[in-house]
Amino acid sequence: MAAWSDGYFTDVQYTRKFFSHMAPGLMAFACLRQRIRPPALGPGSTYLELGCGQGFGLNLLAAANPTMQFWGIDFHPGQIANAQQLARTAGLANVSFDDLSFSQVLGLPEGRIPRCDVIALHGVLSWVSPENRALIVRILDRHLKPGGLVMVSYNTLPAWAPLMPLRQFVKARFDRTVGPPETRAVDAFRLAKDLIARDARALGASSQVKGLIEVALKGDPAYLIHEYMNDHFHPLYHADVARELEGARLTFAASAHLADDLIGLAAPQPLQDLIQAESDPVWRETLLDYATPRRFRTNVFVRGPNALSPGERAALLDRVRFGLMTPPGQVKFEFQVPIGSLKGDPVAYGAIVEALADGPRSYGDLARLAPFAKGAEGLLMKGLGLLISAGAIHPLAPGDAAADAARSFNRVLLERAFENAPTHLAAPAIGAGVKVGFTDLLALSAAGDEAADHQALARRSWDLMSASGSRLIKDGESLTDQAAHEAEMVTRLKAFETEKRPIYQRLGIV
Repeated sequence: MAAWSDGYFTDVQYTRKFFSHMAPGLMAFACLRQRIRPPALGPGSTYLELGCGQGFGLNLLAAANPTMQFWGIDFHPGQIANAQQLARTAGLANVSFDDLSFSQVLGLPEGRIPRCDVIALHGVLSWVSPENRALIVRILDRHLKPGGLVMVSYNTLPAWAPLMPLRQFVKARFDRTVGPPETRAVDAFRLAKDLIARDARALGASSQVKGLIEVALKGDPAYLIHEYMNDHFHPLYHADVARELEGARLTFAASAHLADDLIGLAAPQPLQDLIQAESDPVWRETLLDYATPRRFRTNVFVRGPNALSPGERAALLDRVRFGLMTPPGQVKFEFQVPIGSLKGDPVAYGAIVEALADGPRSYGDLARLAPFAKGAEGLLMKGLGLLISAGAIHPLAPGDAAADAARSFNRVLLERAFENAPTHLAAPAIGAGVKVGFTDLLALSAAGDEAADHQALARRSWDLMSASGSRLIKDGESLTDQAAHEAEMVTRLKAFETEKRPIYQRLGIV
């Protein structure tokens, strides 16, 4: 580990991903749902990400929000070099990256980084030392505008408490072995699994611990290293985070994962009345954390919350428009929520999806649909929150966003789609990213006449998947026969052209 790392593992770079809760429009809507006035986001707005890693997500946001300005800070020079290279290749002029530590950010001259409407920290707060957390608070205090938003995600107590012996064990094993870090990380989890199978009770034999190990062994080893192998790994209580952020005059506003804001979905029924009646917002969130096994928070804080009057909120809501992100026939009304799995109302939620299938609709339009016409705002808000969290729909960016930057960015990604497969593409209509799969990438990366030659693309997909050792799954079975694979892929490609490509065009992806 390098001397400048301050306990953070720097020999392996972080993964390249986009996280939906980083989208500025989604944060603003989360506040609006909680009757808190969000900042006006659009031309001239500024967004800073602290600990931006490889910069993939920030570059995507810059491409999807071309009228905003973006800054990314990360202390790892290799990661910042990659972020800058992607921005240059995609021709993004509205994003800047600097390899700076938190203390170096505070040492910059006034105005070097402007005051911001949004500052985001994904996976930083509970992975750095208390001293660095204090520096973060000073940065937020210095660089956030009044009324601005901070999105902070972190591992949460008390749900993480039963898993801490596992984390301590894999970190200790990792530190005591030699060889490639990725191999050491995987071997540490394999050893933990073996010990539990041999009845190592102190390590933890709960389904929660076993489930975490299984997920870890299927995941990216680089992610395991950054998640578990740093010296500073401190799951945090919400009350402690709220208290620390008070140093930057921040107040908790909402969850960026919208289903977590609905007490009926976030707590067992016997506890709901007790939690709902609690007037202290910090204590209410604390009660929620004790009521659910939620291990990760994606929270939005605001600097100087201003409560909206009912009339103001109604007027702002009526201007919010929503768009469909996936073919209507593929939307499932079964959702994962903090207390488990929930089957949504197919009539009410189906009405939302059916309306959006014809094109974007405003909140006011949706409120006039039959299931909500009698003033059932709670039902509508619940449906919107669940559908957004599931990635089926999304609030649209205000105005008509230019798509040139996003299409240029996406072309760069698609040119390398099967070397470093992106998980998301930039969608300017929503100011965020849309999750894409192998079939989507295959169809979108095709050039010229090949786009219509589904059989040629199906043959190519067989070669690509064979090289990686992966297979298509149909009806729960792997397709190991080339002819069966190609027939299934042709079917999927045809479905993409008729169902998904029109949505992607509407979102400005292509």
